[in-house]
Parts: sequence; structure tokens; C-alpha cells
Amino acid sequence: MQTLTLRLVMAAIFAAIGVAGFILALNYEFGTALRMGPGYFPVVLSGALTLLALSEVVSALMKPEAQSIDWRPLVAILSAVTSFGVAMHFFGMIPAFFLVVGITSLSERGYGLLPAVALATVTCVFSWLLFSKFLGMPLALIKWGL
Repeated sequence: MQTLTLRLVMAAIFAAIGVAGFILALNYEFGTALRMGPGYFPVVLSGALTLLALSEVVSALMKPEAQSIDWRPLVAILSAVTSFGVAMHFFGMIPAFFLVVGITSLSERGYGLLPAVALATVTCVFSWLLFSKFLGMPLALIKWGL
């Protein structure tokens, strides 16, 4: 019964975040699918989060005897997102991507060092191509300090 309560509380938190994001995004111009305004993406993302939360409520009520929560992936992913923001600001894109891929690889038991390094390298190359070359965004590849 405790797992059911926890799942419902988590779903309620996600739904509240989704509804709050949806309401805040309504202050921005929505636009169309071809000419998206600044409110388009937040509205769609908030709506999707709210729908996922509602589907979790239905799932929890239909199958209350669900497995226990594995906290390892949750902590690893939240740590990776936080460290990415910090590393991107202080060290640049390449160290940030290596850090985020390294930390997220900790979420999966038995994930080796070689696949993590290969994934980080491919991610760095494609991100550099996408942001620097295709989109023309001036991102520092490597920088040191404040």
C-alpha cells in the first residue's frame, strides 16, 4: 500500500508541475507549428508531462502492487543534469558532455567504461556539429575558470 501512495504522490507532483508550466506558458505567444512562438514548446511539454502524470495515476490504481522504486537511476540522472549545467558554465561543452555521460552511465549496473567513453565522444562530436556548425551558436568547447 505504501508503494501505491508514493506513486500517487509522485504523479500529483508531476501533474502540478505540468499544470503550473502550462499556466505560465499561456502568458507567451503560442504561434503555429510552422512559426512557433515562445510559448509553443512549454505548452506542449507541460501538456505532455500532465498527461504522463495522469497515466501514472491510472497505472497505479490499476496495478497497486508495483515493484519498489530503484533510486539509483533517479539520483544519477538528476546529478547528471545538475552537473551538466555547472560544467557547461565553468568548463565548456566537451567536459560537460563527458561528465554527463559518465554520470548517467552510473544509472545502469554493469555499464562499462569503454561504452561510456565512446558514447561521450560521439555525443561531443554531434553536439559540436549541431550547435556550432549547423545552428551557428558560439559555444566554448573547452574553457577554464569563471
